[in-house]
Amino acid sequence: MNETFLFYILTFLPHLRDHAYMKNQEKLNLIKNSLTAALQSFCKFESLQAHLSKLPQGQDIALLAIGKDAGRMLDAAMKTISPAAGNAICLTKYGYYQPEDKRIIFMEAGHPVPDENTIKHSLTIINWLKSLPQEMDLVVLLSGGGSALFEAPKAPYNLADIIRINKELLTKGLDIKEMNRVRATFSEVKAGAAAKHFKGKHLRVYALSDVENDDPRVISSGPFTRADVEYHIIGNNYSFRQILKAELEQRGFDVINLQAFMSSDVTALINGLKQTLAANSQSPACSIILSGGEVPIQVTGKGLGGRCTHLALSMAPILENYENALFLAFATDGSDNLYGVAGAWVDSQTAKKLKSRGIDIDEALQNSDSYTALNSIGQILETGEFHANVNDVYILSL
Repeated sequence: MNETFLFYILTFLPHLRDHAYMKNQEKLNLIKNSLTAALQSFCKFESLQAHLSKLPQGQDIALLAIGKDAGRMLDAAMKTISPAAGNAICLTKYGYYQPEDKRIIFMEAGHPVPDENTIKHSLTIINWLKSLPQEMDLVVLLSGGGSALFEAPKAPYNLADIIRINKELLTKGLDIKEMNRVRATFSEVKAGAAAKHFKGKHLRVYALSDVENDDPRVISSGPFTRADVEYHIIGNNYSFRQILKAELEQRGFDVINLQAFMSSDVTALINGLKQTLAANSQSPACSIILSGGEVPIQVTGKGLGGRCTHLALSMAPILENYENALFLAFATDGSDNLYGVAGAWVDSQTAKKLKSRGIDIDEALQNSDSYTALNSIGQILETGEFHANVNDVYILSL
C-alpha cells in the first residue's frame, strides 16, 4: 500500500504542480489584461472633460499642462476648449505621450532629475504666463512629475545645485511631501510661486493626484496653489483602482479595493500584506485585494530596481507558503525607476526559482538589485502604451 501511495505521488505530483502554475499563469494574464484596460479607460480623463464643459462659453482661455500625463490630459481638454494658436503649452517627460493637436507647443525635459531643458522650458513658461493679457483665463492641467519637470532655481542656486539636491533626495527614502518641502526652498515656481506670474482673470487648476490626501500643495510641488485659485482633483490612485476593480470583476474575480493610500515604510506594508494573506488564506481562489500608494525605499546598494520590483521581491519568501497566491506591484506611470519597467510579480514558486539560479533574495534586496533578480526569471512587468501617473498599485490574489 505504501508503494502504491508512493507511485501515486511520484506520478501525479508533477502534474499537480504544473496545474497550480497554469492556474497562477492564467490569473496573471487576466490581471495584466485588466491593468491594460483600466489604464486605457482612465486615460480618457472623462472627469476632466466633464469639469471643463461647465466653464463659461466664449471666454478666451489659455491651457498649460505640466507632468507625465500632460499630453493626454491636453488631448482631453482640447475636445472641450479651443485656445488660439500659441495659447496651449505641454511640458512632459522625454519620450512620453505627445498630444495630437498641432496648435500645442510641445516641450520635454528630464525626470526624475531635472536637466538643462527643465530650466529652459520653465523660463519659457514663466515668460508666457507674464505675457497673457488681463482678460485671459488660464486652465492648468497638473500631474505627477511636475516637481522635476517644472523648475527655475532661486538665486544663488543653479542647475548643478538642483541636480545634486534631487539626486540626494531620491536616495534617502523620503516621501514626496518631505521631498517637496526641501525642493521649494530653492525654487522660483514651487509652493505657489508660479501663480504670481499670471495677471489674467481666472486661474483654474485640474490635477491628477499621485499623493496622499490629494494635497494641492504636494502635487507637482504646488506651483499654482494660491488662495484665489479654483482647484479640482480629476483622478487619483483610488479612482484608478475603482476602474481596475470593475475590469477584474468582469473577468471573474471577487475584488476588495482598500480605501487607504499606503505611504508607510516598506517593512510596515509587507507586514500588512503578510497579515492579509494569513487572515484570508481560506478565501475563494479568485479573490483579489487591491491597495496602492507610494512606499519610499531606502537605497542601500548599487544594483538595479525600483519601489515596485523591491516590494515584489520582498514578498517572494512570504508567498512560498501560499500555493495559489500571486502578488503584483505596478507603477501606473509605467516607470519603476527603469526605462520600460512598470513593476514585477511573484508567486509561491518565485523564491525557489531564484534559489535554483544561485540568487540570494536578502542579498539582492540589500544591494537594491531587485530588478536583476526578478528579470532573470522573467517576472518583470513591462511598460505598456498607456500611463496614468497616480502612483503604485498593489494586487494581492489569494
